[in-house]
Amino acid sequence: MMTRRKKITLSCIAVVVIALGIWVSKRWNAWFHDPPEMAYHIGDVPKRVVLTFGNHGENSRFVSWVCGERVDANARLLLVNNSDTLSLPALGEVFQSRAGKAAFYRCELKNLKPLSEYSYSVETNGNHSPWYHFKTSDPKAKSFSFMFVGDVQDSINGIVNKRLREAVRQHPEVEFIAFGGDLIERPTNSYYDEAFRSIDSICTALPVVVVTGNHDYLKSLIRKCERRFALTFPYFLKGMEEREDENHLFSFDYHDTQFLLLDSEREFFYLFGQREWLKEEIEESDASHRIVLLHHPLYSVRRKNNNLIQRWMFNNIIREGKTELVLQGHEHGYTRNTADEEPLKSVDCKNPPLYVISHCSPKTYRLHPSERHDPVIQGSMYYHIIDVTPHSIMMRAYDANSCKRIDSVRISDSFKQ
Repeated sequence: MMTRRKKITLSCIAVVVIALGIWVSKRWNAWFHDPPEMAYHIGDVPKRVVLTFGNHGENSRFVSWVCGERVDANARLLLVNNSDTLSLPALGEVFQSRAGKAAFYRCELKNLKPLSEYSYSVETNGNHSPWYHFKTSDPKAKSFSFMFVGDVQDSINGIVNKRLREAVRQHPEVEFIAFGGDLIERPTNSYYDEAFRSIDSICTALPVVVVTGNHDYLKSLIRKCERRFALTFPYFLKGMEEREDENHLFSFDYHDTQFLLLDSEREFFYLFGQREWLKEEIEESDASHRIVLLHHPLYSVRRKNNNLIQRWMFNNIIREGKTELVLQGHEHGYTRNTADEEPLKSVDCKNPPLYVISHCSPKTYRLHPSERHDPVIQGSMYYHIIDVTPHSIMMRAYDANSCKRIDSVRISDSFKQ
C-alpha cells in the first residue's frame, strides 16, 4: 500500500513534470520552429551587391553578389581607377536552401591605392549591375569615424531603409558601417531581399561588416547559420577554412584600431574555440585601440542572468585586452554601462570597456535594467557614430527617426597607462 509520503513525493514530481511540459510547449516555437521559406527563383541580373572588407589588409575589399541558379564561369568584376580598367574574375558557388538555390559570387580587390576613388560593376550571365563607386582612406590617418547599427530585423516593405539612408546622409564623415547582428528577420530569401532593400544604396559605396545574430540562424537542438550568410559576407570564409570550423569570426585592423567580430549565438561548447581565437588575436595585435562586436550583450538589460555563458567566455579576455568599446544588439533598446555595478553618470568613461546595446528595428522588447545601465531608452530606433582619435574614442548615440543626438560618451585611453 502506498504511503502518504510516497504519494506526496509522486504528486510533487507530477506537478513539476506538468509545469515543465507547459513551459516547454509555450517555448517550443521560440526554440525550435522556423517559419517555412517560400519557393523562390533568382533571376539572371546581379543583385544584393555588397562591398565589405577583405582578408588582405586595410586596402583590400570584397564585393559579393547573387545572380542566377548556376555558376557562370565567366563572371567578373570591372574595376576602374582613373583611366585604368581591370577585369577581375569572380569565384562562384551555388547554395541550396530549403526552398530554392542561388549562385553567390565574390571577388576580392587587393592592394587598392590609398586615398583613391574607384568605380566598379559586376557582370554575370552577360548582364551588368549598375556602376557603383567607393573611396579608400589614408591608412596613416590619425582619426576616423564609422557608424554602428544594432539589429535591423525589418518587416517586409518596412521603413528601416529610409532611416539608414538619412543617417548616412547626415553623417558623410563615416568610412564604414558595422551591424550588430540580426540584419534579417529570418534566414529566408524574402527577408534577405528586404535586408538589402534597407542597405542597398549604402553597402555598395561604404564597406559594411556584420556579425551573426540569433535571427540569422536556423533553429534546432544544434543551431545552424547557413553558408549563404558567409557567402554574402565573405570575410568570414578564410578563417572558417583555416580553422576548419563554422564559427563566423573576423578580425581586421582599420588605421590603428583592431576590430574583433564574435559569433555569440553558437552553443557554449563552440564558444571555447572562439575564446581561444579572441585571446590569440588580441595578443598578436599591436593596435592602439580595440573594439569588439557581438550580438548578445554581456550585461543584459532584459534579465540580469541572460547571456551569462557569453560573459563567462569572453569578458575577462575583453577586459584584460584593454578593449575600449563593446558594441552589441539583441535586446532592442539603447543603453550603456561599464563592468561596475554603479551606473556611469559622467560623459567621460575612465574605466573601459564601455558596453553599448542598441537596435534599429521596428520591434521593441520589455526591458528590466539593472542599476549599472544608464541611460535606458526605448520605443524608437537608434544608430551611433564612433569617432576614433589617437588618444580617445567618442561614442555618439542618435535617434534614427529624428537624427537627433540622445547621448554621448568619451573613452580616454589614459586607463592604459
